[in-house]
Amino acid sequence: MENIQDYILQTKSAVQKIYEAYNSYSELMQIPERPAFFFWGDSESEENKIAYEKWQIKNHEVLEERRKRDDEFAFEFFARSTLCGSILQFAFKAIELFSEGNDIPLGLENLVKKYQAMKFCTGRIVDNLPIGLIIYAGRNQSMHFNNLKNELNIEIFKRLSLWYSERFDKWFIDSYYDLENKALIHYSENILYKLDWISYERYENDLSNMLKEVI
Repeated sequence: MENIQDYILQTKSAVQKIYEAYNSYSELMQIPERPAFFFWGDSESEENKIAYEKWQIKNHEVLEERRKRDDEFAFEFFARSTLCGSILQFAFKAIELFSEGNDIPLGLENLVKKYQAMKFCTGRIVDNLPIGLIIYAGRNQSMHFNNLKNELNIEIFKRLSLWYSERFDKWFIDSYYDLENKALIHYSENILYKLDWISYERYENDLSNMLKEVI
């Protein structure tokens, strides 16, 4: 295996199957189709209340099935995140093998050197970070979620979670990337969302682009 194209070719079927498995969960949200209730005027009017009760009775079976599937989709969050973590692992290994990254973000110089993560300072920029570092942090959190002590990891998630609102002139914390969020164990699904890796093709395109200079 001499370059990123060899790596992509020899791992393609595995990563595609992971995407297929992950996407299979979306059926829980698509079937049956969620019925919609439409009304005019005041939602609290007596007329609309009566119409809503009739709509609930008419759609009782579909609504019950929809609730069950919503609960099942939520229950499978850890399973979905584990699959996403596997995708990040494939990307992590590709960078580890073929990157010559040197785009260290301002303020991270010491931590990047401490954790020997120079190779991961590569790729397009998302939230002022090269995506190689986002992959690095996402993969590490996925693999070591119960014992995450890596300071670089923690700093990357901190940067991902903070966002500034010009309207309110203040900083906010995005709970999707906040490591203090007790409702989350795995963040890998959110990391794939941040990377916009909604398909195998987008994953492959990013790997090819960020590592093509060393082919």
